[in-house]
Amino acid sequence: MTSAIEPVQGEFLTKDFKTESGVVLPETRITYGTYGTYGQPNAAGDNAVLLPSSYMAKFQGYQWLIGPGKALDPSKLFVVSAEMFGNGRSSSPSNPPEPLYGPRFPVTTIRDNVEAEHQLLTESLHVHHLRAVIGFSTGAQQAFQWAVSHPEFIDGIVATSGMAKTYGHGIVQLEGQIAALTAAENFKGGDYNALPERGLPAFGKVWTGWLLSQEWWRRELWRDPAIPDLTFEQVMGRFVS
Repeated sequence: MTSAIEPVQGEFLTKDFKTESGVVLPETRITYGTYGTYGQPNAAGDNAVLLPSSYMAKFQGYQWLIGPGKALDPSKLFVVSAEMFGNGRSSSPSNPPEPLYGPRFPVTTIRDNVEAEHQLLTESLHVHHLRAVIGFSTGAQQAFQWAVSHPEFIDGIVATSGMAKTYGHGIVQLEGQIAALTAAENFKGGDYNALPERGLPAFGKVWTGWLLSQEWWRRELWRDPAIPDLTFEQVMGRFVS
């Protein structure tokens, strides 16, 4: 088995980033990883591929795609995987100084993420063109937005398990997660000083209900031949713990 390619982690900081909501963040941070020879694009700056993260994922979430003989060969491509706003390491409600800490952090959009990633690529990594933007879930939404915001900058996109527009069903699913988390007694409108422990398992249960398909559950694809005594309850516990 080929060992995983280890990325070079970096942080891109920018000043006075104006969000689509109109709020100006005095400083923003994008946490990212790069894969490729010496962590640099080629001289023309046109051999790069961008992998925007999905919801709650770190940039290492795409590592199964990266390596010799895999879809993205870092001996040929300069691969950049960036974590979206709100993921905890990039700019998020949990890490800015006041007055923007916690519930006062502004709403950030898919378009905001794309603009921050464009700045990362052009200003810090000296990438002038992308072979592709490849994304899963909210990473797919970013890929769609890249095609709209910067069509001349990319050759194409690969978007999986995502949509160009969030319709009512998706909104209801997400609002269900929010309701489960914020119902915790000590959530305090987002100004909690201890983890909302009752809200987190409830959040996990709602997430589990639509993270995987009905067919996945019906066919019991959670079963693992290597763990013959694995139970449904144990599988549920993994998602909500």
